[in-house]
Amino acid sequence: MPKFKIFIKADLENVTHLRPQDINEYDWKFKFRCTKCQEEHAGWVTVNASEEVEQSNTRGVANLVMRCKSCKNEGTANVLVDTLEPYTLESSGRFAPLVQIECRGLEPFEWAPADGWQAEGAESETPFTDIPLGEGEEWAEYDEKASEPVGVTELVGKVEKA
Repeated sequence: MPKFKIFIKADLENVTHLRPQDINEYDWKFKFRCTKCQEEHAGWVTVNASEEVEQSNTRGVANLVMRCKSCKNEGTANVLVDTLEPYTLESSGRFAPLVQIECRGLEPFEWAPADGWQAEGAESETPFTDIPLGEGEEWAEYDEKASEPVGVTELVGKVEKA
């Protein structure tokens, strides 16, 4: 099955290891197109690694099963949780891989962040959880241990074939 990599780019201030707080419960938001007729699905589609949906005409399951409205082709998607790579301070301002998604009959062409991220202080290793980064949000706090401001801004993503 084809695999796609989700890359992210963000400006990190005194934090590192940015990643979804619970990769199994994180709501991955994608825009998909059908690989059979190239029709783009209108709107965002959520894929959650903890969900298992039965595929029709098979015993298989996937994190997402959906039919194309135009050609009725069934497509599936699975988040490959073991491919997660936290975004580090060294990558700040540059695209770096975050996770992979495996698809059949669907092709993700856009990704958007949702709330529920975590990071740690670059110097102090202070954990920061429940970071809201959905829909263009930016996050700023203060790291008491390191006596410095921390933050995440300009989070964007892109999807490429793996």
